Amino acid sequence: MPQPSALPPFEHRYVTLPDVRLHVAELPAGPRPMVLLHGIGMDWRVWQAMARRFAPAFHLYAVDLRGHGQSDKPERGYSIAHYAADIEDLIDSLGLTDAVVVGSSLGGVIGGAVEIPPDVVSRRILVDPPLTGGPLRDKDMFRDILVLKHGRPPALADYLARRNPEAGRFLAEAMAEMWRESADGVLTEPLSDADHYFDIAPALRQVESPTLLMRAEPDKGGALSAADAERALRLLPAGSSVVFIPGSGHAVHATNPVEFASQVYRFTGADSTTAGAERSA
Repeated sequence: MPQPSALPPFEHRYVTLPDVRLHVAELPAGPRPMVLLHGIGMDWRVWQAMARRFAPAFHLYAVDLRGHGQSDKPERGYSIAHYAADIEDLIDSLGLTDAVVVGSSLGGVIGGAVEIPPDVVSRRILVDPPLTGGPLRDKDMFRDILVLKHGRPPALADYLARRNPEAGRFLAEAMAEMWRESADGVLTEPLSDADHYFDIAPALRQVESPTLLMRAEPDKGGALSAADAERALRLLPAGSSVVFIPGSGHAVHATNPVEFASQVYRFTGADSTTAGAERSA
């Protein structure tokens, strides 16, 4: 069985779009482009561990969403429509075709809201996105983080560790660091539109590329319910499907990376036989 080979370092670039400048970490390993979108409060680094599983089958573009990581942090403009427009402009600026968009949590909602032709984005993988039909379910958590991210650093890490007991202290501290770097608007804008923030049904009806909805374990923080997934699936095109990953937490790529990678390869039809890291993990 092939052994993992050392990956080249990510190449970092800044892409200036009409409304914002985004930071992109690029790994030009394989032929097919894959755009990776992180969850709320996080940044591109949440995908680093997956890179060895997706190389050399994919050319990776791990994006810092506006307000996150090293991307610009405007005071306003954190609706799903703003995020989706950024990704549309980014994909156009990069000149990508036959791309796979993979989004986790908020990134999954954005991946579903992106309006782009199927020859440009041929597959979408939405990882445990909170497709609630509109309502924001974690209002109290958002309010807590908004306060704690400006307080003493250990307090936010302690809070995240309590909410994610299986994650471990190291991950809780890394998450706290990412949250502190994010713009306050990332939280205040969803809170200001808490009843409608995740209403992307009109966008899902316009999706033309087959889409995989990936569900996590509800008892481990899964955000996409079976009912919400089935409702979304009825809006998506032929070839779309829902898969449930037993035992996985909300960040499926972090809690069950082997199965996550297997599902991605299966759905995209990519050649996993060249991905020695994924097979030998």
